[in-house]
Amino acid sequence: MPPQPRPEPRPRRSGALLLATLLALAGLLWAGRAELPAQLARWTGSGARADLALDHARLSRKLDPAALARQLGGLPLTCQAQAQAQAQAQAQASVCEAALARVNGLPAAALRARFEDARLQSVELLLPWWEHHHAVGMLSERLGPPDEAVAADGQAVAALRWRLPAGTVQIARAPGWNPLHWAAVRWDAAAPP
Repeated sequence: MPPQPRPEPRPRRSGALLLATLLALAGLLWAGRAELPAQLARWTGSGARADLALDHARLSRKLDPAALARQLGGLPLTCQAQAQAQAQAQAQASVCEAALARVNGLPAAALRARFEDARLQSVELLLPWWEHHHAVGMLSERLGPPDEAVAADGQAVAALRWRLPAGTVQIARAPGWNPLHWAAVRWDAAAPP
């Protein structure tokens, strides 16, 4: 009787690839575990959310929380006061937030505005990670091409920046690798004269 041919063993690469994928996903979830409840609430639309049209060129240091809310079409801002120590004196700082559904046609999670002595210092829009490139396109369409590329941490271009009369708008050049992190579009007030 001739010997029975033994079947070739199947390569185990598919199992190793699946295991590597699961480990990478578990690592991302572990790294973003503190943010996961807030992420899920934003993704599922929990809470009151608004559509917003934001013109970065109209933002200025002169705005207080009430004036910013009026400029944003009556957007309800939830503000929280914080004491902030400065070099010589105490300044009254506050942070105001609002949940968003969309901003300038893009899906968005939240708007966060920082005030110092009731004067606007910065406005940050949080967009889903996958909307990063659409946000860069929207900013380029509304504000023109970026004025400068900002280098940081050894990267050739870490952020794109647009200069406006009353401040600057900045967004990271690339969205990064973690889909649990938000893409942030940030307006910062120009330094006082």
